[in-house]
Amino acid sequence: MVDYNSEVRKLIGGHKFFLFSASWCPDCRYAISVFSKYGVIGKIHNFDIASLSTKEQQEWRNAFQKVTGSRNLPTLYVNGSVWGTEAQLHKFESRDSLAEEFAKIGLTS
Repeated sequence: MVDYNSEVRKLIGGHKFFLFSASWCPDCRYAISVFSKYGVIGKIHNFDIASLSTKEQQEWRNAFQKVTGSRNLPTLYVNGSVWGTEAQLHKFESRDSLAEEFAKIGLTS
């Protein structure tokens, strides 16, 4: 049996930039398009749960909720902590400050 909570800790702890997503999710597709637009998608480890069974997707989402406090798709983790979701990306885009925010977390220079 998979210990999803331990796996979540390993995943987010093992990557400076970690994205929890699903390719069927419109907000995830938006987030990935933003990361691509800024040329940073290659720096982000994307854990896409779309190919998993519905039961497994729920197990992963429950584990992310328990370990990190967020089960939202997409969620970007930076250095093991929640940085934000698509809502954060929209907010920074609307303020024209996304490039600056990406620089602050080390995604861009």
